Amino acid sequence: MTRRFLPVLALLLVLGTVALLAESRTKSYSYLAPDRGGRVVVVPVGKEAGRSDYESRVEFRSGDDHLLCALDYSSEDAEHGFGVVKAEWTADSQYFVFSLTSSGGHQAWHAPTQFYSRREGIVRSLDDYFESGITSAHFRLLAPNTVKTEIRDDKSASLKLDTLPTLRSWRQAKPFIVECKGGRSIKVDQP
Repeated sequence: MTRRFLPVLALLLVLGTVALLAESRTKSYSYLAPDRGGRVVVVPVGKEAGRSDYESRVEFRSGDDHLLCALDYSSEDAEHGFGVVKAEWTADSQYFVFSLTSSGGHQAWHAPTQFYSRREGIVRSLDDYFESGITSAHFRLLAPNTVKTEIRDDKSASLKLDTLPTLRSWRQAKPFIVECKGGRSIKVDQP
């Protein structure tokens, strides 16, 4: 009698696994600003089963849930995109900070970190404000809006987002700036 139920049990296990994979592929993460005046949704968009969260789309929304813009960090080959590692609003609800990692493991030392300014409606790169790249995806936020992170040579670095210094990176002539307005979706090749 047990042998008759083995194929049924095996089929149920397979169907359960497929359902879990489908659910994990579509699970998004929502971040509501402390003052409830904005929300960001991080959606896994990777094309490979079991690796969907290796690439992300980041949707910036108003307090009444209208799409302001979406940044798409996916790639055609699932090897040259970026996925969100850590994301968090600042205590003053004015900035959303998120770090990324390469979906293909390229430049494993580098953790591009970006931030969205609600007041300006702009996404910028923290990397543009340091002479060397950010090396840790695990930043810390200090109230009201200071980001503490690590840069090359194991150095600690801080940046107060409401008083940005002069650009210092190699991209000084062409910094990463994306206007987040009009509900448009923007394909991002290099954060």
